Amino acid sequence: MIDPRRLRVLRAVADHRTVTAAAAALYLTPSAVSQQLAALEQETGHALLTRSGRGVRLTAAGDILLGHTHEVLAQLERAEAELAAYAGGTAGEVTVAAFATGIAEVLAPAIEQLAGAHPGIRVRVRDAEGDESLPLVLGGQADLAVAVEYRGAPREDDPRLSRVPLYAEPFDVVLPAAHPLAPAERVALAGS
Repeated sequence: MIDPRRLRVLRAVADHRTVTAAAAALYLTPSAVSQQLAALEQETGHALLTRSGRGVRLTAAGDILLGHTHEVLAQLERAEAELAAYAGGTAGEVTVAAFATGIAEVLAPAIEQLAGAHPGIRVRVRDAEGDESLPLVLGGQADLAVAVEYRGAPREDDPRLSRVPLYAEPFDVVLPAAHPLAPAERVALAGS
């Protein structure tokens, strides 16, 4: 396999047309550049340079390799940038399991804000009711879940899960205006 560092050396020699100038641009000694070029020729099995007056020029094989060098190095630089963004928490993919109303009311605005602040993070939404979403998180199919907890609902008390309340949602009681409870500010549900 060709060492990408040697491709950088080849590119510098092609750009500067002398080993000495390429060495200066790369902050290397001329002998280090020559050694890297010799190793690259050994890796490829082809002569890549010929002497031309006081400088060097690429052979046909060197031209072919240089054509790929620009593409390969650009791809590696993009990969390095993506990995740096991922390590910094500004790139990657997050899978969220959520129930339909949670997707519309909670998740959609949050995803919009996240996309504005961190465009490198992709959010994948998986439609799942509360009883389905927690096992998805535990099984690694989702990174987090937006779920509803209500009195009497089965609760997944697992030490591998951490719960963070988003908000408490009020419920309204609708009744006829003439009903004795209609003027009340709050109504207690029977049995609670």
